[in-house]
Amino acid sequence: MKVGVGFSRERDPELALNEAYRKSLQKAGATRADLCLIFYSYDYALDAPIFSAALKKILRDIPSLGSSTWSAWSSQESFESETGLMVVSLSRLDFDFRFFKVHSLREKAELWSAEIARQLNDMQLEDLSTVFFAADSLNFTPGGGLSFLERHFPKTQFVGYGASYTIPQCSVVLNSEVFLNALAGIAISKAPLWTGLMQSICPELNEVNINRMSENLVIEIDDKPAFYRLSEHLMDQDDLPMMSPDEFRKHMGQLFVVERPKENKVYPRLIGDPYRVISLLGSEMTTGMVAVGQALDFSQRHFLAQKKVLYMNEGAEKVMAELKALNPKPSAGLMIINSSRMREKNRDTSDMMIWKKYFPDTPLIGISSQSEFLGQPNSYSGLLMILP
Repeated sequence: MKVGVGFSRERDPELALNEAYRKSLQKAGATRADLCLIFYSYDYALDAPIFSAALKKILRDIPSLGSSTWSAWSSQESFESETGLMVVSLSRLDFDFRFFKVHSLREKAELWSAEIARQLNDMQLEDLSTVFFAADSLNFTPGGGLSFLERHFPKTQFVGYGASYTIPQCSVVLNSEVFLNALAGIAISKAPLWTGLMQSICPELNEVNINRMSENLVIEIDDKPAFYRLSEHLMDQDDLPMMSPDEFRKHMGQLFVVERPKENKVYPRLIGDPYRVISLLGSEMTTGMVAVGQALDFSQRHFLAQKKVLYMNEGAEKVMAELKALNPKPSAGLMIINSSRMREKNRDTSDMMIWKKYFPDTPLIGISSQSEFLGQPNSYSGLLMILP
C-alpha cells in the first residue's frame, strides 16, 4: 500500500483541498487515490454545503472519511489552533472496506449501535477485522453502544475517537458529505490491523475498596476517609516531603481512580491495557470526601492512579516497540492523541519523537481528539494504529 500526506493552509476550501490532495498524490507516487482521509480545522466547515461542494468537486467519486480537529500533523508538517487541512491519499490498498454512518445521539445509544450492527451484517464482509470510526463529540458517548457491538462481533476490533472539543463546529466527513451529530466509520476486512493504546495515567499499588459514596462523593476508601486515603497513597508512593497546602493540592490534582474488570477481557489485536480512567473533581480536607467526575461501577475493581511524564514516555516506548516487532515496516502510522496528553508541558519528548525512534522512515498521520475509544472511553490516552 502507498500512502501520501498533503497539507494546505489556504483559507478557501476548494483551493485548500486541491493543494493538499495534489501534494498527497505526489508523496504517494500515485495519479489517483483509492481512499482519502481528510482532517481539517473547524473554520472550513462553518458553511457545510460549501465545504461539501468543494470536496465533491476535487475528490469526485473517491471514497473519503474524516473529521474536524484542533490539530493534525505528519512527519514533516502540522497545524495547531489555526487554519489547516490535511489529506491522506491511500492507493494500492491491501484490504477491502465499506462505509457506514449513524446519528450518534447520546441518549439513543441502543438505537445507533443496533443500526451499526445491522449495517455491518448487511455488508457480508469476510474476515471483518477492524471497525474504525469518527464521531461528533457533542452527542457521542462511547460506553454502552460500542459495548453492544463488541459483544456481537467478538473477533472485530472497534476503535475510534470523538472530534476535538465539544463545540458546535465539530463535524465528520463521509464520501464528500459533511455531517453534524453523526458517527461515520469504515469497516475493514482482510487486514488484521494492530492498535496500541498509550495510557497517560497508570494505576499504582494494590486494589482499593470504595466503601461509601453519596451521589458523586466518595466518602470512604479502604475504611478510611477518602481524602486521607488519597493522601496516604501519595506519601507511600512518592514519599512526599512536608509542603504547603497549595503545593500538596497540585499533587492531589494528579490523582485518579482506575476501573478494571474483575475478569480480564481479551481485545483483538490490541497492545496496551484498556482500563477506564475517572477524574477527581476536588477534595474536602475537613470532611474527608472526594468528588469524582463520573459514576463508579461497583462491579469493577478499583485502583488509585497518577498521571506522570514517566508513565507517558515508558508506555509509548513499550507500545511502539511491540508494534514494531509485529510489523517492522508498516506503510504508515495513524496516531490519535487526546488534547490533554498533547498539551502536557512537563514532557521533554513527544509521541511523534518516539515514533521516529522506532519507525524513522515510515509516514505518520496524527490528529488530536476529544476522547478515544478502545475497550473503554478515555480522555487521557493516545491510540496508534499501524497500517499494513
